[in-house]
Amino acid sequence: MKQLSQENSVMVLATKFADKGDWTVEQQFVLQMGSSYLLAHGIGTPLAKDAVTAIEVPADGDYKLYVRTKNWTKYWSNGPTPGIFSVVIDGVANDTTFGTDDVNWHWQKGADVKLTKGTHTIALHDLTGFDGRCDAIILTTADEIPGNDLNAYKELRTRLLGENKAADAGNYDLVVVGGGMSGICAAIAAARFGSKVALIQDRYILGGNNSSEVRVGLGGQINVDPYPSLGYIFNEIGPDRIGNARGAHHYQDHKKLDTVLAEKNISLFLGYTVDDVEMDGDKIKAVSAIEATNQDRIRITGKLFSDCTGDAHLAVMAGAETRMGREAKAEFDERLAPEKADDMTMGVSVEWYCEDWNTPCDFPDTLDWGLELDEYTVEPVHRANWYWEVGMMDDQVADAEKIRDYGMYVAYSTFSYCKNRYAKKEDWECTHLTWVSHVSGKRESRRVIGDLILSEQDLTRPRPYEDGTCTTTWRIDQHYPQEENSRKYPGAEWLSYGVLTPIDFYALPYRIFYSKNIANMFMAGRNVSVTHIALGSVRVMRTCGMMGEVVGLAASICAKRDVMPRDIYTTYFAELQELMRKGAGRTDVPYTQFYHQIDRTGHIAEDR
Repeated sequence: MKQLSQENSVMVLATKFADKGDWTVEQQFVLQMGSSYLLAHGIGTPLAKDAVTAIEVPADGDYKLYVRTKNWTKYWSNGPTPGIFSVVIDGVANDTTFGTDDVNWHWQKGADVKLTKGTHTIALHDLTGFDGRCDAIILTTADEIPGNDLNAYKELRTRLLGENKAADAGNYDLVVVGGGMSGICAAIAAARFGSKVALIQDRYILGGNNSSEVRVGLGGQINVDPYPSLGYIFNEIGPDRIGNARGAHHYQDHKKLDTVLAEKNISLFLGYTVDDVEMDGDKIKAVSAIEATNQDRIRITGKLFSDCTGDAHLAVMAGAETRMGREAKAEFDERLAPEKADDMTMGVSVEWYCEDWNTPCDFPDTLDWGLELDEYTVEPVHRANWYWEVGMMDDQVADAEKIRDYGMYVAYSTFSYCKNRYAKKEDWECTHLTWVSHVSGKRESRRVIGDLILSEQDLTRPRPYEDGTCTTTWRIDQHYPQEENSRKYPGAEWLSYGVLTPIDFYALPYRIFYSKNIANMFMAGRNVSVTHIALGSVRVMRTCGMMGEVVGLAASICAKRDVMPRDIYTTYFAELQELMRKGAGRTDVPYTQFYHQIDRTGHIAEDR
């Protein structure tokens, strides 16, 4: 059997097309499926402009065509999938329609193509605007069929594209992985107190859930005792307005980017996913990351690292102790915990909204492939809110793409029902589906174990610790599947409700911000060392940002003293207290963070 090789095959990565047209670079799932890819996110309207590139064919011949893609709706429907596209070679569409086969990423076989040696063009032509996706294309005269296994795929990429060697991107006092609000605050705090910082963000936009890609409003209070100077950074980077699922301008991405770029001690790496870690005993020595579009690699070394990824990706690669799901009631004697431990988590919100214009419009009827809805189960609203929540019963890491896709599936199906089948569809005649996020708004996944695990009683009795730092103010906010929705869609719920448990304002102990077994790794955000129940309070973004600020301040002491995160608790906590009294934020800018300081999760409405 003739194997695939550079002599008989051409492999082109979709994100490296010279002109990507209206296709979107999607990099959320690199660690799960091995690559970034192109997504036809047209919100139900076929993309107007194809992705196009040129290739060099090594010899005349009859070439087999393979396209790495998936049928994303097949998890929930056996109907004709909408996520389809054509591959056009030298202006001629291949006879095969792609995106129709397996629900998993695989090499779908196309019709053979006769090609001459030399330059040819390939285009990706979207057919529906419903999130068809393409990772890579292979043209080959070899007999070998590309394998669908992730390791086989990675080996094949190396064989056909060559080794992707990492360029040296420098050595830093602190390497922050994750550019959400916690990562931004950690980087700024460390940089302003003299540390040389690398901030690595897998998106091209900073802000995480508070970015224009996800569009979740900030919540929680800042500037609270015992260290009221913590949190001022939010006046520099946070939007000055409340709301979920609003227009892109609402989230003021520029404030986050401009503030980071103004810090001379921060080197920003946007669009890079950390996918490998080098260890030196129980310490992280370096990380490697791959860029989403050109897929070039970099290697960054550092003294200290902070996992601000939310999903604890860095921690897992480093071998840190983590957990995910709900602890049993008996483990921490938590009143709100279930009797038995399980894998349930709070879910993902995929935000969307529509607008009433003066012009009528159509939208495709998803009856053949969409969610089964009726007059009783449909939610005829103009925007999603927090309680549109999916994936509670899935693995928030391994099933991340499936969970995101289900959120889009529900959004499209809901809008389509209102436009085409709803009893009051005349009210929707001029309603346009304006925006659907393709980036997941996550609440919970893995948590890294520190020297202390914060639990429910710490917040509700409360039990103060001597190493208190920033303060959590949000009530314990736990989400569960709505019972009626769960009965109708068992295992595929998409609506939730919140249960609020009051707490006293509580200073979070420093020991939940560093890893128990990775000596030089901090963490900040929703992956800190807490139980599932305690996470319900600490997970909101202003609180997460203050965690990052504390981590950045502690890292600056570690860098100056040449010590590890645990040493701050055992020896240098007084120095950290001194810095927390100062804070890292500016106080000479307008104070804007008055809104959404109190939890309103019990209020279920579309929040128009």
